[in-house]
Amino acid sequence: MKILFVTPALTIGGIEVLALRLSEAFGKAAHQVILYDFMPEKQNAGLIANYDTRFFRLEYSGKEKPLWNKLLWKVNAVLYKTGLKKNFMQKSKEMHFARMLKKERPDIICSLSFHQDYLACQYAGPSGIPVVISMHGVYEYTSPEWPEKARFIYEHVKAIIYAADKNMSWYRIQPYFNNRIPAVKIYTGTNLKEPIPKSTTRADLGLSESDFIFIMVARGIKEKGWLEVISVFKKVRAAYQDTALLLVGDGSYLEDLKIQFSAEPGIVFYGTHPNSIEITALADVGLLPTYFPIETMPNVIIDYLRCSLPVIASDIAEIPQMLTLPGGEEAGYILKLLSPGTGVSEEELYLAMKQLVSDPATYKRKVQLAKEAAQKFDLHKCVNSYLEVFNKAIST
Repeated sequence: MKILFVTPALTIGGIEVLALRLSEAFGKAAHQVILYDFMPEKQNAGLIANYDTRFFRLEYSGKEKPLWNKLLWKVNAVLYKTGLKKNFMQKSKEMHFARMLKKERPDIICSLSFHQDYLACQYAGPSGIPVVISMHGVYEYTSPEWPEKARFIYEHVKAIIYAADKNMSWYRIQPYFNNRIPAVKIYTGTNLKEPIPKSTTRADLGLSESDFIFIMVARGIKEKGWLEVISVFKKVRAAYQDTALLLVGDGSYLEDLKIQFSAEPGIVFYGTHPNSIEITALADVGLLPTYFPIETMPNVIIDYLRCSLPVIASDIAEIPQMLTLPGGEEAGYILKLLSPGTGVSEEELYLAMKQLVSDPATYKRKVQLAKEAAQKFDLHKCVNSYLEVFNKAIST
């Protein structure tokens, strides 16, 4: 099968990582795979280097003629500043995408974000190429702003894949919603058998083997709960001095926090890492008290579980289902949000962190539950489930 995956960009983020994981996995399964990047100017070379591009082809506007592409950007800047044309570069990218579709004629397109879904439906429709969209939190956030585009997508896709129940919330309340569009819930995955790199040690980070390390890996935005984690950790550290907090991410918000708190004992601002699971494997507990409105199924929680880390995270999107085992036990602690759009109780976060530090029996049990919960996210199962959807979309 010739498959075209479409992503908004290849920066460090959940959708971007998933696009690369799927492209590599389908390529290894002997499918012909193209991954189309709509914003190559934002590509993170370190992230891409973690994936074997022998199994898929990365495609984007300007790839063949980089010097010509630079000229187009200069033209775009002039047109934008003069007000003659605000979207020149965007249209140029779209035309490249349309030409690529005509040339490659994939058997199916799988798009991973709202605006790319719209473009895939717009340009693939005349060629009769089926489009499947894979939702990851963007729709419930973006659709109210672009309701006409949301409807256009719904009326032109062959199937919808979603990772969390809330992803379908916009469409379920629309008057045009019906059951003719297959909607299938599929958990994203990771290669559970792939060895985790170990080129970095605790000593490299100035941490001891005896330290009990909490880690948080996320986008560097306020809504991920960074400040709450730092505030609570200071209290934990006051009671347990062999604890440390490892913060992995970047951005202006985190830079401001670094200025405020980098001198605090036990807190390490690592910065970003193109393959953060390597750093995650050094820790003992994973944290994500997020209240980010488009949260769906955070890849970082999958990475925490893969490293056998108990997880302390907020009750948002699919996180409770990710951490809960069939018998009802949790691979960590799920904390309620105080109210929509706000974070978790710092007192509850403190109690959860304290419990794992101070109670070895509880910690050992949570580690075992994390190992079991990780099995939900087998990339092989994810690929097979996607393939079933693709085959049905092609045949209808």
